[in-house]
Amino acid sequence: MGGRNEHYHPERKIDGLPGAALPTVSLPVKPQIELPLKKIWLSSQGIIALNRSSQTCGARMSKPAGKCVFCGGIGDLTKSHIWPEWIAKILPQTATHHQQIVGEFATFVPKVAASPYWKRIRPGHVGTRKPRNTCKKCNGDWMRRLEESAMLIMPPLLLGEQYLLNVFSQRLLASFLCLVCMRVELASRDLRAIPASDRNWLMNRFEASPHWKIWIARYEGDPRMDQRHTAMHVASSPNVPTGIEHCNSQVTTLVIGHLYVHLFSSTVWPDFPGYEGVELTSIWPPCQFDIEVSMLPVIAEAEVPWLHETIGRTSPPVNQ
Repeated sequence: MGGRNEHYHPERKIDGLPGAALPTVSLPVKPQIELPLKKIWLSSQGIIALNRSSQTCGARMSKPAGKCVFCGGIGDLTKSHIWPEWIAKILPQTATHHQQIVGEFATFVPKVAASPYWKRIRPGHVGTRKPRNTCKKCNGDWMRRLEESAMLIMPPLLLGEQYLLNVFSQRLLASFLCLVCMRVELASRDLRAIPASDRNWLMNRFEASPHWKIWIARYEGDPRMDQRHTAMHVASSPNVPTGIEHCNSQVTTLVIGHLYVHLFSSTVWPDFPGYEGVELTSIWPPCQFDIEVSMLPVIAEAEVPWLHETIGRTSPPVNQ
């Protein structure tokens, strides 16, 4: 399933530092390794199935559920923002509406099963979304602590200002972005590629699971709040059950202010190495001591959909 949400009202421009030269990128980019025979439904290492949902300022509201999607507690559910409310104090949003599109791919036509096209216009900007799927205890306890731990880190990233991300700050930022990614998926229609074990890991250890990959870069383009989520079914053989309910891998792209984030997780592809032809900075797992925010590699607006859809676009479909 795929989807995309965009403003119809232009957002306020954000001034940042003078932009660095754009990286040399050969589009389309591709994964760094030859993919083994795998299925995506759009299944990714060979593709069986693909499910894409993205939001430029928005995502579909989930229906009230009977239990918390994180701890499993019954009842006492609250509405929780995908992005915490203090983000709006850093980047005031001016969009009056956003649109959510499901089943649309911007850079290729899927050759495997994919979600039917679906579109809806919703009031407010993406950051106003508050799915009711989290219990009061989770929302006010460990989630609040994760959000507050990122309050001093996020402003320079969103505004493109100088800031030194040390190893500890990278871990805090990665944990916070992992939570946002999980909220994006849980607010999307029928998209479930992140297992409960990954949510439990974040809840109990305050960090992303070791098999998650999280990269950041400096975004240069039309100021926006954009969320893209693609769930995939990756398999090594065509002789497996297929369908949206078997999605086991996901790619999520977040664009907010001058911050670009790319997240990948998979229960069957834990050693995914990244991409060729584009430069990103890894913050999870941490691989360098200090990162100067003003020196992050640059991702241009046109590169966002190309990079987000690289796995689905370049992976061979597996005959069923």
